[in-house]
Amino acid sequence: MIIDCHVHLLPRRVREYRGEFCENDPAFCSLFSSPRAKLASEEEIIEYLDRQGIDKAIVFGFPWESHDLVRRNNDEVWAFRERYPDRVIPFAVLSPRGEEFTYREAHRTLAGGFSGIGELAMYHGGWSLHDFEALSPALMEASRAATPVLIHVNEPVGHAYPGKSPVDFRGLLHIIAKHPDVDFILAHWGGGVFIYALMPEVRQVLARTYVDTAASPYLYASDIFDVACRVLGPDKILFGSDFPLLALKRYLKELDSAGIDGQVREGILGGNVQRLLKLDR
Repeated sequence: MIIDCHVHLLPRRVREYRGEFCENDPAFCSLFSSPRAKLASEEEIIEYLDRQGIDKAIVFGFPWESHDLVRRNNDEVWAFRERYPDRVIPFAVLSPRGEEFTYREAHRTLAGGFSGIGELAMYHGGWSLHDFEALSPALMEASRAATPVLIHVNEPVGHAYPGKSPVDFRGLLHIIAKHPDVDFILAHWGGGVFIYALMPEVRQVLARTYVDTAASPYLYASDIFDVACRVLGPDKILFGSDFPLLALKRYLKELDSAGIDGQVREGILGGNVQRLLKLDR
């Protein structure tokens, strides 16, 4: 089974009136102000899954500053799941602002059947210790529901690109350690934070932490697959495309180039997240 764990669906009105939302949300504007930045519809996501031979996808929205828009985005993701229950695994996005709303929306969506929380992101200003701490009420909900949490993490060095922002790795490790019963998925290889798992104390903190491969061809040489397998373990790597940014075929080339095959390849492409979400039950 192939499962893409990183697919975006934004509200229909956002796709139709992009400029209106760029004016009201700086983070959204930083990523999608250009008409060349793709926004996928439900039909385009299903067509992508069919064309690439992908069985299921974890689908989520955008971390809007507007609480109403966060709720609307989650409702549209759930409606998408209702139309394609065998293909869509819904994760609930949350606003990075407002602890009380974040908690209530996490409770509403997880109680309503969402399979996880994410992608949580701070595109405008970056992640600080305070920002991570503000997630605690939502993370407690995830712990009670036994569902994973996906967090956007980018690398602190290298070239600039839309949406890249600073990440306090100490704050990230602090919040992971504070919630040891939560399975975390760190997007985009966790910004490379997994390399610190070579330190015994950090390896212990990251015991229930996974990384996804979203945008990997734009960020790293294909060697990243082999390095992450050896440092973090092959069972902790999840294929994520960041669709509509990239498609599966780009990642298959990376896996080929890295010499990743057999059970390790099958795990990365779907087996690992299948076990994480207990889909085999």
